[in-house]
Amino acid sequence: MRFAYADPPYPGKSFYYRDHPDYAGEVDHVALLSSLQVYDGWALSTSAKALPNILALCVSQGLKVRVAAWFRGVRRTKSAWPLESWEPVVFAGGRRLVDIHQPADTLIHAARPRLTDPERVIGAKPAMFAYWLFDLLGALPGDEMIDLFPGSRTITRAWDAYCQAKIE
Repeated sequence: MRFAYADPPYPGKSFYYRDHPDYAGEVDHVALLSSLQVYDGWALSTSAKALPNILALCVSQGLKVRVAAWFRGVRRTKSAWPLESWEPVVFAGGRRLVDIHQPADTLIHAARPRLTDPERVIGAKPAMFAYWLFDLLGALPGDEMIDLFPGSRTITRAWDAYCQAKIE
């Protein structure tokens, strides 16, 4: 099976990545959602603030999606509003789960910046998130997992490790 994961700059936040070599400005989420339909299963990370608009785009394209939640903990910053401590993951398709060890649609895992990683990118997901994502989609070794916004290449490295661990 072919799977895809998209972790683009969240709507209105692309300026954070203006110095990254892949920077292309704001992402066209209408086009992105349309392009995801060629996969057997896919997931899209977004912000809690952008979630209503992303879901409206899914409805307008006739997509049947689900929403999972990653509770990553609070990122300390100055704000006039309550700080978001979670990120939604919109997902569709995937492999039907037949294992008694089914994943939950929530992950509670604190993430901290990997300051010693020379390829660090703002918003890079930790390996625990990636493993949860793979389980959420029902991905197995032998499947293809495409990271559409590779940034730090964390998802690709995690997929390789995940497949190796499942094979052993």
